[in-house]
Amino acid sequence: MGLPPLENVTWLLLRVTGEGIHPPIERVAPVDLRPEDVPAVPPGPGRVLEARGYTDEPFFSGQVVSVGRSAPFEMPAEGGPAEPVRVVLRRVETWVPLEDAQRPGECLHLTEPRAGHTATLLKDGRVLLAGGFQVDGSGNAETLASLEILDPGGRTLSFLPGAGGGAARRAFHTATLTPGGGVLLAGGEVSQAGVAVPLRSAGVWDPVTEEVQGFELAWARSRHGAAMDSGGRVLLAGGVGEAGALVPEPEGVDPQALRGFSVPQALPRLGASVSAVQEGQRVAVIGGSDGTALVPEVLTFAFDGATFVPEATGARLRQPRRNAALAPFAGQRLLVVGGYGSPEAPEINGNALPMSEVIDWSAAVPRVSEGPSFVARGDVCAEALSAGRVFVAGGRRQDPASFKLVSSGLVEQVIPTASETSAVLGQPPLASARYLHTCTPLPDGSVLVTGGLDDSLGSPVIQESALIYMPVPRD
Repeated sequence: MGLPPLENVTWLLLRVTGEGIHPPIERVAPVDLRPEDVPAVPPGPGRVLEARGYTDEPFFSGQVVSVGRSAPFEMPAEGGPAEPVRVVLRRVETWVPLEDAQRPGECLHLTEPRAGHTATLLKDGRVLLAGGFQVDGSGNAETLASLEILDPGGRTLSFLPGAGGGAARRAFHTATLTPGGGVLLAGGEVSQAGVAVPLRSAGVWDPVTEEVQGFELAWARSRHGAAMDSGGRVLLAGGVGEAGALVPEPEGVDPQALRGFSVPQALPRLGASVSAVQEGQRVAVIGGSDGTALVPEVLTFAFDGATFVPEATGARLRQPRRNAALAPFAGQRLLVVGGYGSPEAPEINGNALPMSEVIDWSAAVPRVSEGPSFVARGDVCAEALSAGRVFVAGGRRQDPASFKLVSSGLVEQVIPTASETSAVLGQPPLASARYLHTCTPLPDGSVLVTGGLDDSLGSPVIQESALIYMPVPRD
């Protein structure tokens, strides 16, 4: 379980942040905290109480070794918050498995090991894990239909073996949080007699009933990308369709109406990256392969009242790539991380890339510039942290002896600097290498990593772990 959060902690720095609180309200107190040591919280919405554990007095020789933050809460003008404010301290710069609240001292494991699944942060701070696959004793993939709800703060896991008529076995699908708090599960594939069969099915998981309401898409697609615009509409782009052919065009989805709608634009892509940009006014489709060549163009789609309409931005990647990761990066910039520099399947010609690119959306024409360098790999996860930082973990790298792609446990963090390229800091690696995993930023500033596939030692092993990493604060 690692060191307890208060191990070697002698002092606490308590901070209150929120709307209109500049600078943060801070108070230093001994570790044996008393109620009167907690600073007064001004009335207003979005208040956050943070605690940092130090080995000695903060601002002198003390080193921060643990951090915890509450969920945002509203402080009324009179009385206290509507619910108790909870702060969970976590050790910094170390991978810690979640402890099972019902079995103190034991680790919390996924009920079913899974890879190729999705993990979606819900509005109440819980995380919905959906689908994926595991490997049987003969090495064959078994597609999962189950859902699991992980509560990182409460340290509990709820297993949902079936979620109503809209649930389906699916892996390599997309999951998108809807404005109403549900989760849109779209497409994916199921393994049948060793053959991957793309799915036309989609559904919206309801957090109240914990069931999925299903509907059909126009196109069967798997291994695609998805992003939601500011109006709550989702664009599905790229992917593999029936008979292994690339899906020829995107499709829009209205999750509230439980229906898809046509997007008549030729866009066969595999390994393209999809993200909302410009505060959700547009959805960008970046890179990918058209089956024969890598596509450098950066294309955006905007909703015109009836469907998503493509817009040529004129922007092009400096290094065309597929299977890259995207993360918001310091303002209206988007960081494009890693991927593969060949249009073929990575297993045929991996060519993992070490460089990244930055797309600046603040101008009328997006500007593409060189980004920081990473250890070469593709299929990484990249997630935005506070203060413009980006967390990058796992993926696949080329083995120096065999040149084959193998899973990686490397972890890096991008720190914005005065220069355009910024700085990349190596972080403690994952104990088990993995790709096809998930990374989820949590409200307290930590990152949750679940599942994934480890083939670094030969035979594939599907992970069942749920790990937490808390970066060191930079403010």
